[in-house]
Amino acid sequence: MSETHVDAVIVGAGFSGLYATHRLRNQQGLSVQSFEAASGPGGVWHWNRYPGARCDFESIFYSFSFDEDLQREWRWKERYAAQPEILAYLEHVADRFDLRRSYRFSTRVTSAVWDEAAQRWVVGTDDGGVTIARFFINAAGAFTVNKPNDFPGQETFRGTVVHTSRWPAGGVDLAGKRVAVVGTGSTGIQVIQTIAPQVAELTVFQRTANFACPLGNRPLTDEEFEQTVADYPRLREESRNSLAGAAYPRATRSAMADSPEERRKTYDTYYDGGGFRMLASTYFDLIFNPASNETAADYIRDRIRERVKDPKTAELLTPKAHPYGAKRATFETKYFETFNLPHVRLVDAKTTPIERITEKGIATTAEEYEFDVIVLATGFDVGAGALMRMGVVGRGGRKLTDHWADGQRAYIGMANHGFPNLFHVNGPQGPAALFNNPTAIEDSVDFIADLIAYTDAHGHRTAEVTAAAEDRYNEVVAEVADVTLFPKAVTWYMGDNIPGKPRRPISLFTGAPMYRAICAEVQATEYAGFSLDGDARDLPNSIRIDGAAVFLLAGLMNMGAKPLEESSLEEIRGAIETFKHLQLPVPADVSITDTQYQTDGGERTVRLYRPPVEGPLPVVVFLHGGGWVAGSLDLYDEPCASLARRLGALVVSPDYRLAPEHPFPAAIDDTMAALRWAAENIAEYGGDPERIAVGGESAGANLAAVAALRARDEGGPRLAAQVLVTPPTDFTADTESRRIFARGPVISTELGGRMAAWYLGDPAHVTSSWAAPAHAQDLSNLPPALVVTMEIDPLRDEGEDYARALTEAGVPTVCKRLAGLIHTTFILSGSIPRAAEIQDAISDFLAPLLSAEAEAEKAEALLG
Repeated sequence: MSETHVDAVIVGAGFSGLYATHRLRNQQGLSVQSFEAASGPGGVWHWNRYPGARCDFESIFYSFSFDEDLQREWRWKERYAAQPEILAYLEHVADRFDLRRSYRFSTRVTSAVWDEAAQRWVVGTDDGGVTIARFFINAAGAFTVNKPNDFPGQETFRGTVVHTSRWPAGGVDLAGKRVAVVGTGSTGIQVIQTIAPQVAELTVFQRTANFACPLGNRPLTDEEFEQTVADYPRLREESRNSLAGAAYPRATRSAMADSPEERRKTYDTYYDGGGFRMLASTYFDLIFNPASNETAADYIRDRIRERVKDPKTAELLTPKAHPYGAKRATFETKYFETFNLPHVRLVDAKTTPIERITEKGIATTAEEYEFDVIVLATGFDVGAGALMRMGVVGRGGRKLTDHWADGQRAYIGMANHGFPNLFHVNGPQGPAALFNNPTAIEDSVDFIADLIAYTDAHGHRTAEVTAAAEDRYNEVVAEVADVTLFPKAVTWYMGDNIPGKPRRPISLFTGAPMYRAICAEVQATEYAGFSLDGDARDLPNSIRIDGAAVFLLAGLMNMGAKPLEESSLEEIRGAIETFKHLQLPVPADVSITDTQYQTDGGERTVRLYRPPVEGPLPVVVFLHGGGWVAGSLDLYDEPCASLARRLGALVVSPDYRLAPEHPFPAAIDDTMAALRWAAENIAEYGGDPERIAVGGESAGANLAAVAALRARDEGGPRLAAQVLVTPPTDFTADTESRRIFARGPVISTELGGRMAAWYLGDPAHVTSSWAAPAHAQDLSNLPPALVVTMEIDPLRDEGEDYARALTEAGVPTVCKRLAGLIHTTFILSGSIPRAAEIQDAISDFLAPLLSAEAEAEKAEALLG
């Protein structure tokens, strides 16, 4: 065959390939050549013709949204569409948008090699053809390559062996047959519950029991469909901003916040609600909090035991080896009742593993079973397995298989360094595990198409992700996974189902909103992380963040949390208080006592945290954060108690007046009153008044810095040290960090400005050294200072500038920047494990300064 020259080669004719072909050819006017190994469109739905094959996302969501007429004209028959209807839908899409003419069906790509001189992909196919293209689009999908049969002896079996992903189009006659089904994942469950009424004997080989919930399928009424069509704009928008990419009710509470009776009511509602609601709509912490997860797992186990009559069989069907949701959630329709039928039996393939397929059937370590048909429902090599077989070679002759030797990876699931102009649709480490795929596919195709349009509009020939961006995104994916329960299971989510495959998260486990936010930032910053004709862009802020913080921010998005800058004062106060639920437990051996101190506004509470250590103890007066307008003693119980325990010090946390009800200088006046109270009274609580440090976080750090100034100028109390965690020091600062992190996360430049205005009251105070310590004319003779900043924080630079100013004034100062962390990390210990690094930094700094005289040399050495 002769060479063909096009703008783009697209591989695949499922949801990904069809939409990519439409978007690039019909909407952008590019020349396209698409390939598909199957004889027609459909992708996985062309091949998956096994009995009971059905989608477990509602059909109204598991469909394209790019064309309003298409949404209105295709009338879904069932709430959850079966394979024939989904295949018919995709065939309709192919015909409606005239996509077949761009395809060569029954054609496999056998090679794809980057020609550096021509800056083109040279694509070979099994029909001898060669296609030259600027762009190579992998739209082959993640469920293309079935898992190989690893049981020897298949060729000796006298009956029929069939894999579910290669079920014959004409079907398999199972009526009256003795049938074995190997595997009880999503596919196995669908096959088992469907064929049980047809066969003479059904034997199920189960290695791992799964948490399966009722699918809740039924016919879709005309009224429901018409209402959906009328409401599609809202539903689609809500879907894209929801955890699973479908418009499910949001989970906004922790399972541990409800009583057992309340939890039971919630689980009753969503267990029978259908689809992913049991996981996505009950409690927000099921996928990362082991205690919360166990409440859901126990509930499902109880429901299984209720439905299966034989106690021994019920226990075998009850999952115990992994958390709920850590393997892909499975759904069923009277699956468990199937095992109450007299001709259905369950074999525990974990205790008695399958050894081989024999002439007569299947031999386990315990016995041989005779069958007429063996159905292998053993799953897929999930990911870009198809692409791995296409002979992809990038820059410098680097093979994609070598690039992925340690596991499949791709920047935002779409691109790899060394493979310019090659893009994956919904590819490795994309959002697919927790994102309704047709919607995720549309987003992915739109991103790729927009990037191609950008390169064309700006005269670029190549777009390639940088090595730094691919590496960092890969780290983020792993860091996110590590704070979830997914690694606790043997699951294809982690690549575990294929022997020898490297263990690596196959997806970014954040849910749709965070993934979409990352992509939106990449696009808004003119493709951060990409190199266009060698012009490399910096990393986007969202992947510079520590993965645990990414997961935390994703959780807030999934719950639909209102951004603080869009919130009222009372909403801000309420939202900040909820951070208490994201902390580790308060150390049980730290005693907590409330007493009172006198301010010019009356008595206020001061809370004391004492570790189980003999006194007299050094003292740390620690001021809570909250932008001078929010925060509380309760919110800071855990960090203050943890600091007391770690440092062996008596930590004093004063309640101070908040703005705007009590504007400047109320908070700093209260701070000074608390320091004087500590100097005069702390001895009776076991503290040493000669060893007092002052510290705080965020607005509290601002107050601590000002207190150090005032204590110097007002004759005391004498302070041994000051600890400033993420301090705002200059309301007029125009810093790089304020610009590049203007949108946060957590605190934005806009929100910081609002809080400062509430606090200051009179704008004339903006440069007062009692409000903004950076404006102090003299910083000399202040106590030694520790300044801790977070890399991803608008306040970072002014904190570090203040540390430099202290040093220049002769103040012994340690400045520590924590890479990847965000504002408020200090009070998020249960969600961001690296919050402990802040506690460590404070303890390491203060321990020698607050020690007895014998430790003075350590303090001198620490401060250089």
